[in-house]
Amino acid sequence: MLYYKNAELASTYHVSVRTVRNWIESARQGKNDLTLHEHAGRHYVSNTSGNLALIEKLVAQGKKYRPHHTVKTVTPKPEFYKLFNDYQIRDIITSLEVHHEIPCQYGYFDKGAEIWNDYTWKLEGEEAPNNINMTRKLLALDEKYLDELLETYDLVNVVDLGVGNGLPAKDLLSKLKSAGKLGRYIGVDISRDMLNIAQKNIVDWFGDTVIFEPHELDFSRDYFGDILAQHHIEKPDKKLCNIVLFFGGTAQNFRSQDDVFRVINSSMGLNDILLYAQKLDTLHSRGHFNFSTKGQSYVLPMKDMADLVGLSKDCYEIERNYDETARVRYIQLNLILPLEIEFRSQHGTYRVTLDKGHKVLLWRAWQNSAIDIVSKLDRNGFDILQTTQTRSQEYMLTVSQVKHS
Repeated sequence: MLYYKNAELASTYHVSVRTVRNWIESARQGKNDLTLHEHAGRHYVSNTSGNLALIEKLVAQGKKYRPHHTVKTVTPKPEFYKLFNDYQIRDIITSLEVHHEIPCQYGYFDKGAEIWNDYTWKLEGEEAPNNINMTRKLLALDEKYLDELLETYDLVNVVDLGVGNGLPAKDLLSKLKSAGKLGRYIGVDISRDMLNIAQKNIVDWFGDTVIFEPHELDFSRDYFGDILAQHHIEKPDKKLCNIVLFFGGTAQNFRSQDDVFRVINSSMGLNDILLYAQKLDTLHSRGHFNFSTKGQSYVLPMKDMADLVGLSKDCYEIERNYDETARVRYIQLNLILPLEIEFRSQHGTYRVTLDKGHKVLLWRAWQNSAIDIVSKLDRNGFDILQTTQTRSQEYMLTVSQVKHS
């Protein structure tokens, strides 16, 4: 590539396109040493190592000489400090500062959990294919195969990662209960509010015949093998198996899907089974951003996270788009003025500076094909026993185990 597009430089260095144009005009006037490339009568910044070093200096100078009064200082709402513990707040600060994003999983606390519950029930009532009804359909299609895998076990524990409201697991729990094989239903989620919703639903559906065991845990980075092993220790006379569920498209939201699957792999035992369901990449799914419920339009629960952190609507414009190169759908905030977010704690005050033109990611969904999913599981230590797709080839369920050494 001979030159950079202005929008590329603006995105990389978190400045406005207008700022890039000013650099180019200054270079043409001899006021800076940027090397330019002319194309179709227009000037662009040439792709050279010298230019990149100079751009970094220009960005630093822009920050240094920016009048302090032009920066808007904002602070998180009081509820922010009530919802999140010190570890979670530090993670949010680091993610904003280093990656310019608010981790998606924190959107499912408090009202966010209620929004997701409403949205899931909306999907349940739809006739059109979606993650909820297609996951349940795929489980029904794989029923005989799962029966064969589980026939030698006395009890089966169901471990639901990112449990949500428990709806995708309902049919499987009912089937195992009817067969007299259901041990415990273990819900793992970072949000206590989401766990509470799931627990209420389990009681409504099954009364006291299904034991729900909630674990408040960030399974995307925290090992949970001790939870699985506990049940083998408690019932040494029973042959036990753990079925780990990873549904709802949750994996697509993380910055690194591989990191999450490596944690899951290291937490599972030799005979445990992973059921992973995902909507596949299609032209239709790439443009899907409709997350409304009850006649209201939401940017999923993450919209409320921006407000909690202190980002008011006058600070940004919302962008929903699909990145063809990275193959990811995303929703982000494009900042229209420079900000300083002031986080307070018992240890003091920490400030995160975000310039005008910076983008703050609220939500992503990596677009994966069937081959992508198979490759993802394989490189992260799983043997795939079976894959099943809907007739439309838009949804997929995989059955896997940890690779034997």
